[in-house]
Amino acid sequence: MYRNNKLSMAISVAMGVSFAGAANAALEEVIVTATKRAENMQDVPIAISALGGDSLKELNVQTFDEYVQYLPNVVSAGIGPGAREVYIRGSASEQGSVTVSSAQGSAPGVALYLDEMPVSFGARNLDLYAADLQRVEVLAGPQGTLFGASSQSGTVRMITNKPVIGEFEGRVDLGISTTSGGADSNKMEAMINLPLSESVALRMVGFTDNQGGYIDNAQGSFSPSGEVIDRNSLGYGPYFKDFPLTTSQSINNTALVEEDWNEATYNGYRVGLAADINEDWSVLVQHTSQELDVEGSFLIDPRLGDDKSEKYSPERTQDDFGLTTWTLEGRVSNLDVVYTGGYLDREVDAVVDYTHYNNGGAYVTYYMCSGNIYADDTTIETNTCFDPTKTYRDQTENERTTHELRVSTDADNRVRLLGGVYINDVETTSIGEFQYFGAGDAFSEFNQLYYGNPDYPAYQLGNVTVDTPGTTAGTEPRGPGTVFYNDFTRTEEEIAFFGEIAFDINDRLTASLSARRYELDTQLQGASNFSFGCRYNGAGAADPATATAADAATEFCTSEKFSNDVTARFLALGELNASGESFKDEFLALTSPSGEKDMFRGGSIGSNENTYDSVQSGALDISDINRDGTTTEKDTIIKVSLDYQLTDDIMVYGVYSEGYRPATQNRNAGRTASRQTGVYEGYLVPAVAVTDTLENIEFGMKGTFLDDTLRFNATYYQADIENLQVSRFDPSNVAFLVFMENVGDAESSGIDADFQWAATDQLTISGAFSFLDTEITRVSNQLQGIAVPVGSDLPLAADFSGNLRARYDFTMDSIGADAFVSASMTYRGETLAGIVGSAAFMDDTSLLAYGAESGVERQNEGGDFGSVDDSTGGLPLNSRFVNEAAVTLNASMGMSKDNWNAEFFINNITSEEGAMTETAGKFTPEQSIMRPRTMGLRFSYNFE
Repeated sequence: MYRNNKLSMAISVAMGVSFAGAANAALEEVIVTATKRAENMQDVPIAISALGGDSLKELNVQTFDEYVQYLPNVVSAGIGPGAREVYIRGSASEQGSVTVSSAQGSAPGVALYLDEMPVSFGARNLDLYAADLQRVEVLAGPQGTLFGASSQSGTVRMITNKPVIGEFEGRVDLGISTTSGGADSNKMEAMINLPLSESVALRMVGFTDNQGGYIDNAQGSFSPSGEVIDRNSLGYGPYFKDFPLTTSQSINNTALVEEDWNEATYNGYRVGLAADINEDWSVLVQHTSQELDVEGSFLIDPRLGDDKSEKYSPERTQDDFGLTTWTLEGRVSNLDVVYTGGYLDREVDAVVDYTHYNNGGAYVTYYMCSGNIYADDTTIETNTCFDPTKTYRDQTENERTTHELRVSTDADNRVRLLGGVYINDVETTSIGEFQYFGAGDAFSEFNQLYYGNPDYPAYQLGNVTVDTPGTTAGTEPRGPGTVFYNDFTRTEEEIAFFGEIAFDINDRLTASLSARRYELDTQLQGASNFSFGCRYNGAGAADPATATAADAATEFCTSEKFSNDVTARFLALGELNASGESFKDEFLALTSPSGEKDMFRGGSIGSNENTYDSVQSGALDISDINRDGTTTEKDTIIKVSLDYQLTDDIMVYGVYSEGYRPATQNRNAGRTASRQTGVYEGYLVPAVAVTDTLENIEFGMKGTFLDDTLRFNATYYQADIENLQVSRFDPSNVAFLVFMENVGDAESSGIDADFQWAATDQLTISGAFSFLDTEITRVSNQLQGIAVPVGSDLPLAADFSGNLRARYDFTMDSIGADAFVSASMTYRGETLAGIVGSAAFMDDTSLLAYGAESGVERQNEGGDFGSVDDSTGGLPLNSRFVNEAAVTLNASMGMSKDNWNAEFFINNITSEEGAMTETAGKFTPEQSIMRPRTMGLRFSYNFE
């Protein structure tokens, strides 16, 4: 009833608008570059939403999350600043976890651009601060022919203000605000545009924005639940039920208790230099630098009530990037020529609390507890489970270089041509360490008990990476608590040729065809480095029975028995694909880095021979893997459109378009599933999760009415998605490591619309809404009972979302100032979290581990989930968490005189929580929430 009331309010307000006549009012023309040409938005036959720089200021938009709330067909989800993904028109599946996204994650389905440079990244989209922006464009639907990979369901473009030749201008902006129940915030921005000569200009922008926290890290204590651990355990370590004298150490987070601990600070600058070389040619070079410093967690634990988390390790993120871009444009004869390029260097150093792994990890007791399930002496019943604190550290560097050359004919020609070539080279290096605080103590007591050395010294893990191409960690051992770490290099190399032809059939009817031919090479190199085996080998080379403190100071366990050389794995599969049966003997002889295990070990029957036989039978597809270990995809996608000008003010159009994103290689490619019964019989981890494709057809209209005072655009679309890429963690059935998989198909359809009405010279009303219907149409056999069933909605897809904004401008004659008041309302409909039906099981885990369920509403999807019984003794229901509908109200008022501007604002007046449940990489649910009611002042001064 609560959600229905909100929906009714949103609709009634929107429908209650009175379209009275305007007096001398008019709308400004919006120029966009969505088709690689500068055009009036109303003349472009695709669905575009755009907000100009003035509108961004009026709405107090500084980050992309703040902009998204005014785009009803766009959703942003994730764990906090610098760690979010974007979805358009419901094309979402399962979010990637930041603990594996750099090493083993899919590329985004929505491309994010800063000017001409793609800057998107799976699970960690570049969090660009909106300083001195000219506009933001959102292109809904596939844009692959012009914008390439990841423009699968849409493209978001942030367009900066460029240096203006011949003009001097500057601006200073200051802002302060306070959040209800949270900390204060402050910001400062400055811009100056300097004409250096008649043909050269320099523009500089600087900013700092400290956003105070509003989530408290609450006091808590934690002791692992034996029942939870036992039901998730895959062995190698002791089961609680087999050691009745088990004692578990408890931990508390007293040292981390803090109010308003989720703080984010943006610091950065942009410098641009523009020059007119001559009448036909110009050049632009820009450099953007930004540092994002995040402290604390932006996720709450819903069982604790509003605005509270319970973390046992400090959390932080340092996310820095430098981006240099260049553009050379001019004319050759009757052709417009544009060359653009860019280089992005981004570094992320993040630490997150991983203690929740105790509630779902398959090998928790192996690392945390001292009991021995393999002991000959079964009279030893001692089993101490040590400090359960766990931390994950991510060190990722992302480098991207792009070049694009395009040539086009005059926009006034009856036949218009555009063509070009695009080159994209991406390299991502990642070291992801999983640190378990109690592992050293557990291994030490284990050796004391079972190797007859009561004085066994403190145990030190000292894993080193496998010496293989793609690793960057070096030869030094990792920290003493690092039990496992990924050390990978991922590359994407793409070359594409694209072209478009538009033909004016007559004065009103235009047809266009565009195509893109691409060749995309992806590769995963490096290693997953385990400390499996260290527990039973003692501290390095020292004899466990006689090891001394001196040995412990110099000897480390560096077992590679179970480590995974991914580079060698793909080279082997590539050679097998190229050579066939002639490579059989060499393939069967492949070993782990230590030489002790088969390379393709795993599960009850996993072996090189089983993987080889699976390739021969077709159960494992390696046809896309080259001899050098890369995966190559070649394809041509198209876009066809037809638009008709009904009148000078109304256009209708139809579009067919296609989109794609890169394939993803799996670390554990070719591993045999642990479970070999039912649908898992003969199943192996795919070598490659191939590109999932989206085919879209839409019909739209764009029009201006009431003497150019009302702009109204609407689009109906229908999209089919094939081979959905999903990140999967399924240790009970398949494999311990997360892997990527193509899990099925889906479809979506809906209506997007937006309007802007200059009701009078003083009053402007605008809004947008989205109706959306999604459905999963196919689920692969191995996902039956894990993913939600066929017929279910896609995640994060609201049936209805919308917003309404109004601004009234007036003059204050008594003081000679201009003034305004404005208000906005946004409504986000109810959505569902994730594509895996694990909600009931996660709540059962919460009940056992913490004594209470999450309290988040669940929706049953039909059937059972998984293969592990819950606390009632049966399989849990297949269900998902519900993200409740949310209404957000904002208001502001301000005045300006001469060059001064002042404004008072209140955002989220009702402190709407707007919780979004995060399940990726979680074993009990957490939620991201909106910033509560925030009020503040903004001041600016413009000088010329």
